[in-house]
Amino acid sequence: MKSIINLLLALFLFISCTPGDESADIYRFSTPQESGFSSDLSAELDHFFNRVIGEEKISGAVALIARDGVIALEHAWGWQNVEGQRPMETHHLFRIASMTKAITSFAILQLYDEGLIDFDDPLEKFIPEFAEPTVLTSFDRESGSYETRPASRSITIHDLLLHTSGVAYNFTHPQLGALYVREDIPTILAEKGVTLEPVMARLGRIPLAHDPGERYTYGLSTDILGRVVEVVSGLTLAEYVDKHIFEPLGMIDTGFYLPGRQEDLTTFYTFQNGDLVPVPPGSSFNADSQVEDGYTYYAGGAGLLSTARDYFTFLQMISNGGEWNGNRIISPEALEYMASDLIGELWEEDGHSYGFALRRDENVTEGKRPAGTLYWGGAFQTTYWIDPANNLIVVMKTQMTNSPYGSEINDEFERIIYSAL
Repeated sequence: MKSIINLLLALFLFISCTPGDESADIYRFSTPQESGFSSDLSAELDHFFNRVIGEEKISGAVALIARDGVIALEHAWGWQNVEGQRPMETHHLFRIASMTKAITSFAILQLYDEGLIDFDDPLEKFIPEFAEPTVLTSFDRESGSYETRPASRSITIHDLLLHTSGVAYNFTHPQLGALYVREDIPTILAEKGVTLEPVMARLGRIPLAHDPGERYTYGLSTDILGRVVEVVSGLTLAEYVDKHIFEPLGMIDTGFYLPGRQEDLTTFYTFQNGDLVPVPPGSSFNADSQVEDGYTYYAGGAGLLSTARDYFTFLQMISNGGEWNGNRIISPEALEYMASDLIGELWEEDGHSYGFALRRDENVTEGKRPAGTLYWGGAFQTTYWIDPANNLIVVMKTQMTNSPYGSEINDEFERIIYSAL
């Protein structure tokens, strides 16, 4: 796997601008043809996105494609808000859901790089309520009663980074999901005034799906890591990522809480009786709460707002070996963990590193991303990948939930890009 990090480090691009320059001067741009794509790429993407928008499968989209650190395409299609006929623009904000996980995991790597944390540290060192964990053995749906047994060992930071902790999501383990509802454990958003500390303490008293390290279960592990960041750093998770990641990288359009940015926030859509409609506000899920005053719940697994350009900046920093625009925020050695397949046979779908999935040789599909690609996405139909073999970074964002078209759209988008290489 060291060959993969060597490929990533080989992408290092010296950005020749000085601090204080306008942000546009930090980035380099080309045409798709200058970056090695066929002349059909822009036209094919225009045709594709205009078609799916016309079919009302999505409201709009923003995509950014970069090669060798140079932005070859950055474009918006469709509507930020369909009802108001507000066109989508590249600077608009998206709820990036699980694309948050790579950034929170990166924060943990920074703390490791500083010698403040170790991957083998037991979780109860930072959150005492996770001491002596138990595993769920039976659950009665009618009464809500359940039985447990002692877990084989403590949860470690390593377990959390790989989702092998035994902590689930409500949709990956409905029985535990019922307990999460009972204990008021948010999945992404919470009411104003709620913070990570009491929520993670309550989560620590809920049993696990299985013994730590036994298998992969996608869940709230990265949210727990967000609280670990707070305990170790003495800052809220929002303060930490602002100070140690977003500010050094110039990511001014990314955050858990961006008050006053209502006009920039893309409308959140779903399907109702087959029609594309805005997600209605709910008692515990106000889709606009993060741009309103007083929001305090910073979900490390799913809570960030961002733009395509900002997220590209984060990914390019990783490709640069931890540096962007002359600012180094982590050592190249620490980033080796973000490019290594650490999960072994515990996850059947693909490889998994700290914060990313990793495409294995046996899972490569013709015409799509190659082995060694780091990738993930978000539940609200956002996706990204770093392809070291082609020196390629891709970010694509739409804003949908409960859509039957997500996989179809992501698949065709990816095939268009690789057919143009």
